Amino acid sequence: MTASLDIDSMRALTAIADNGGITRAAKKLNLSQSAVSHKMKRLEQKINRSLFTRSEGQINFSTDGEKLLDYARRMVRLHDEACANFYQSDLSGELRLGITEDITASGIAQILSNFSSSFPNVVLTSRVAHTPELVRGLNSGEIDMALIEVFESEQLETDHALGRQEVVWLQSEDFIHDAEAPVPFVTYHKNCFYKAWAEQALAARGQKLKVVFECPSIDGMINAVRSGLGIGLVNNGTMEQRLPGRRDSRGLKIDRHYLPQPPPIQHVARFSRGVPTQQMDKMLELIKVELISE
Repeated sequence: MTASLDIDSMRALTAIADNGGITRAAKKLNLSQSAVSHKMKRLEQKINRSLFTRSEGQINFSTDGEKLLDYARRMVRLHDEACANFYQSDLSGELRLGITEDITASGIAQILSNFSSSFPNVVLTSRVAHTPELVRGLNSGEIDMALIEVFESEQLETDHALGRQEVVWLQSEDFIHDAEAPVPFVTYHKNCFYKAWAEQALAARGQKLKVVFECPSIDGMINAVRSGLGIGLVNNGTMEQRLPGRRDSRGLKIDRHYLPQPPPIQHVARFSRGVPTQQMDKMLELIKVELISE
């Protein structure tokens, strides 16, 4: 008899990967921790494989777990696509969405188009800005839902995790810094949370930071770094979208030695009232299918 893998268990498996463990996954799925654990035990019994390894209180995916996770992402994606294609909705209202520039490079335009096609009676407006500005928009009620990036330590319980990224120092290949001088920093804007972290981290080591260039554009910031004006902070998603294997990656390198190690960030969906409306729920479903499953 061939074993069957139910979609709810597959969704729970992806939630564990996307949210960093069973406890957070249970919160996102509105299930108890024991219910999610039970689903995983049932999965292990069905495939006769261990999905996780545990050491020093940490839970990680085993080799078989990683393989099943890949299948699970595809299964959930196809399931949700089928439901979206055959589900007719009379949902109406308005959804004001805020997006960071990083997200615009990851296929969000197609997601917005798909949402408008699936829910033609919902008035959708979108706005691209930096995280601090979008957070202010959420707090003031100008935005209903925002896709932002935050340090993991600043993630809210009501946030929906969309993906974790490492943050790295980026500099030109021939950049030379005098250790006695302030670190020349290229930033997106004066309220950039990367900049705020860098100032604190450097101060803890007795170093100072000096802003030498401000540019709201990611590409403009990278070009300033390449020119040797200073160094900047970018996440791996930015590196993968704009630099790897491309000619414009020449002249740049990642510093992994003399500067403090930046903490990782989490891309999240955040809502103005903490709890998503029906319109936000539908948008979040499409985002998870298209962005997280890729």
